[in-house]
Amino acid sequence: MKKYLVLSCYFALFLTACHKPVPGIDPNSEPTDTTEIMVKKYLEKQLLNDDPEKIMLDIDWNDDCSKILHVKHGLGFGSVLDYDFTYYDYDSIRIVFSMPQFSYPMWSFWYDSIMIHLLDKRIDSICCYDNGVIRHVDKYCYDDKGRIIERTYLYGTKDTFQWEGNNVIEACLLMKDYEYNSFTGFIHPHYNLPYYLSNYVSNEAPLPLFTPLWKYMPESDIYEYEADEDNYVVKAKSNITGNFYTYYYKSTN
Repeated sequence: MKKYLVLSCYFALFLTACHKPVPGIDPNSEPTDTTEIMVKKYLEKQLLNDDPEKIMLDIDWNDDCSKILHVKHGLGFGSVLDYDFTYYDYDSIRIVFSMPQFSYPMWSFWYDSIMIHLLDKRIDSICCYDNGVIRHVDKYCYDDKGRIIERTYLYGTKDTFQWEGNNVIEACLLMKDYEYNSFTGFIHPHYNLPYYLSNYVSNEAPLPLFTPLWKYMPESDIYEYEADEDNYVVKAKSNITGNFYTYYYKSTN
């Protein structure tokens, strides 16, 4: 039960947000697109309660942050799932999943690897393998601005996204509908991650691994946030459980 409570809160972190005033930031100001002048930071680590043993995301980048090389993903219990990225030319990426032996909980895998096929630097499709056999093929669709609008996976299940500028305002994820009516001025930790990538490979965490679907955090009543001098979220505290998440970044500027 504890595992699924944390899992539910973790999922809610991607889908909802709460904003309270931070010194130096006007909470009532309208978010503006400052892409040309904003400091570009890349998420390196997300921890539960700022405990280095409770990794939720740990991302290894290459020098200029153009490629993700390795990811550790966990639910805050101390065990992690490893993702090893191997790049082939500029149009495909192979990701192999692994879990340290005797770790707990024992994650149950649907696949042991996936092959991402890229088109114009975006995911076109993902082939999901189990022991060398293709089990499923995910398909991604985009609008004329290059924003993801549909992902089809697992026997025709569809995630859909409706955008307004740099933010998703309506979504259907894992067959559940979400709507976002207002946004804070805080930059989402995943904004500069390269693509929407599902983590639908295990029973324990069938969640999006990377969700760069918002430039700004949506407002809600679940979380309160702290941001750094460049408006990137560095801490998110749950008003439900009292747990908090901390974020650490890498900058190439």
